[in-house]
Amino acid sequence: MKRATQLIICFTFFALILSCGKVPSPAPNAEVQSMVFDFENASIDGFHYLVPDTTFNTVLVTNPVRKGKYALKNTLRPDDFINNGYRAEFAIYDCAKYKTEVYYGFSFLIDSNYSDMHYNLLCQWQDLPNYEQGEWWTPSPVLRGSSPPMALVYADGNLDLKMNENPSSNDHTFTVASFANAKKGLWYDVVFHVYWSDEEDAFVEAWINGNYLTPFNGSDYKFYKRNLFNRSGNYFKFGQYRGKEKTEHSNIVFFDEIKIGKSFSEVAP
Repeated sequence: MKRATQLIICFTFFALILSCGKVPSPAPNAEVQSMVFDFENASIDGFHYLVPDTTFNTVLVTNPVRKGKYALKNTLRPDDFINNGYRAEFAIYDCAKYKTEVYYGFSFLIDSNYSDMHYNLLCQWQDLPNYEQGEWWTPSPVLRGSSPPMALVYADGNLDLKMNENPSSNDHTFTVASFANAKKGLWYDVVFHVYWSDEEDAFVEAWINGNYLTPFNGSDYKFYKRNLFNRSGNYFKFGQYRGKEKTEHSNIVFFDEIKIGKSFSEVAP
């Protein structure tokens, strides 16, 4: 009888937890897996592709290159619509987990003939569904459809590091840092140091060409703000993304030296 009573109490306790949406969360402090994608093996394997045509949107070239023999030529055409948006992106999973501290680095070059001045996400950290709370990729319930928690945006010659503080809206996006007058035809090296958290201990600090992109806060160059919508973590994407804004022209951005790791020196191009 006592055993039965204990089981009823336990069942009631977990039922209450689940009814409130409080479910076990992923364990914090997971091991950070180092990754290097420098294309020197003449391959684009290892990514999840979000492109209409891998034979056209994503091509390896020998010129221009940031380092080594090969770089990635990323082309977005006006009608390149896939997965509910105009995009030509690569995705990397398992690299932005809850309560982990991760460094990301890559190089990019805006093609000299780039002509469309509308916003273009060169990279973003997008949220994942929390399956334990009933979320899924499909629209039932809607997996937000909002701006990503964090993104590097190129528009009209300017680079902006943007964040979104509302997982249910596109109207709560704000600029963390800006780099004005990014030149076409030149390589830029960017590094991001991120602590992923759904609390206010989360932070990002960023560099461009070895200089801080994020502003000084009086103590350091870290910008503290929640950067996870839930504890399932985020995933990393790079390439070109326009959302629902159809591009007017075909535009090209080159990428090289994509790295993920545990320190600045490990990922800096």
